[in-house]
Amino acid sequence: MKEIFDYCKRNKMMFVLGLIIFGLGTGYFLTHKSVSQAPVKNDIKVESKATEKAGKSPKTAKVSVIVVDIQGAVKTPGVYRLKSGAIVQDALKMAGGLIQTADTKQLNQAKKLTDQMQIYVPVVGEKGNTGSVSSINNGDKKVVNINTATVDDFKGVSGIGPKKAEKIIAFREKNGQFQQLHDLTKVSGIGEKSLDSLKDQLTV
Repeated sequence: MKEIFDYCKRNKMMFVLGLIIFGLGTGYFLTHKSVSQAPVKNDIKVESKATEKAGKSPKTAKVSVIVVDIQGAVKTPGVYRLKSGAIVQDALKMAGGLIQTADTKQLNQAKKLTDQMQIYVPVVGEKGNTGSVSSINNGDKKVVNINTATVDDFKGVSGIGPKKAEKIIAFREKNGQFQQLHDLTKVSGIGEKSLDSLKDQLTV
């Protein structure tokens, strides 16, 4: 034991130096360990799907618009634009309403409108023009305008059933108004012979 004590006494400087080196090494190890374990900050912003969805503007529903010509016994005759699905009554309101002498008995105000349709409101006692929105009277014969007629209007036309009427309307909506009666031959199911039997019942 005495020998160990004498050895430490002789090598006192080396022993102290060893303790200093040991202390520095331990401090260095502990310092770098704590630094390495520190969390890494992420400065990159990641937008959530919810934020992306919120940023998108909602799709607006497209509203179909039709144009009708209103004439006759109304306060403000003219051309008006209405939403698809509107009826004759809606169009009359747009024109300021009926005048006092209007003959509402000749007009179906619940009828659905179609694009480029003309509405004529007769006055009480008026003959010739009627309140039909798509047909006119020619004497005792009813003549239907193929550019404005609906399926119901074609019911009074001999030789045109509901299916053929739908074909005529579909062709008109796709290709535009008929320029002449002969254009009906472009519609599937209507030939020259059929057209000859329809000429007196139709107009453009």
